[in-house]
Amino acid sequence: MTTSRRRYAAVSAALGTVLAVAGLAFVIATILNDRSAYGDVLRQARWGWAVLGVALALLGMSALGLVWHSVLAALGAPTKRTDVFAWYQVGNLGKYVPGGVFQVLGRAELATRGGVPRSIAYNSVALSMGATYLCGALLAALLLPFALTEHLSLGRVWWVFLVIPVGLTALHPRVLHTLFLVAEKAFGGSDQRQVPTARTSLLLVARHAPGWLLNGLACYAVALALTRDAPFLTIMFAAIASWVAGFLVVVVPGGIGVREAVFVAVVQTTMPGGTAATIALASRLAFVSGDLLGAGLALLSPWRVRRARAA
Repeated sequence: MTTSRRRYAAVSAALGTVLAVAGLAFVIATILNDRSAYGDVLRQARWGWAVLGVALALLGMSALGLVWHSVLAALGAPTKRTDVFAWYQVGNLGKYVPGGVFQVLGRAELATRGGVPRSIAYNSVALSMGATYLCGALLAALLLPFALTEHLSLGRVWWVFLVIPVGLTALHPRVLHTLFLVAEKAFGGSDQRQVPTARTSLLLVARHAPGWLLNGLACYAVALALTRDAPFLTIMFAAIASWVAGFLVVVVPGGIGVREAVFVAVVQTTMPGGTAATIALASRLAFVSGDLLGAGLALLSPWRVRRARAA
């Protein structure tokens, strides 16, 4: 690693840590301001809904990850879905490391070791992540008018939707070609470059919708574990919008703190702040649990063990 890259990694890790701590401090302060409600929420928790939330989180993240299989095919590197599932689930854990680039590095390096050309591996991860969060922003925009009927107040999270025009512009083949060139210079690779058409890219974006809806339902299940009065549309909108916000602040590991702060800022307009903050933290635990389960399934599944023994 060059000196400049080491410096970037150190600075981004430090900045990400500071932002994560600040965001979590906001959420914790919200809980402490309504301690009595927080205690009541936990005492009355319905744990069956929480278990369902973890299962839906695993399914949602897996659905998002498997679209990467189609992205690789669109870039000229067809692969097996089982391989993509393993690369995604294990590499996805890199998002919890401060610095912002370790999720990309983890997934791309696993794909490269699996036989995908380096340039295609890195370009595919970048396109996959961009398409994932562009779809999330578009879904949040579609849900917003319906969520407003539950007296939701958008507040200061409007900036989340800035990803839509930026993302749509980036999908233009000429822009995408330039971005691929930049990625190849940064991470290495050859000239093996296949740029999908705008129509193909938009279809890849749309294929992420089921995964996002499952993620929203996971947050709603967690909310139902803690309160019987969870507003469905508000939770769905806040869950997806907060994920996009966490992605935009790239230096924060896994969007920690940012995601929870945005979720609370939106949901507390329709329920007590302490309850909203508790749901935010419980949802984080549900998704971390889902990520760990996914990585465990990828590493311990019978087909994976057989392949390792054969190798």
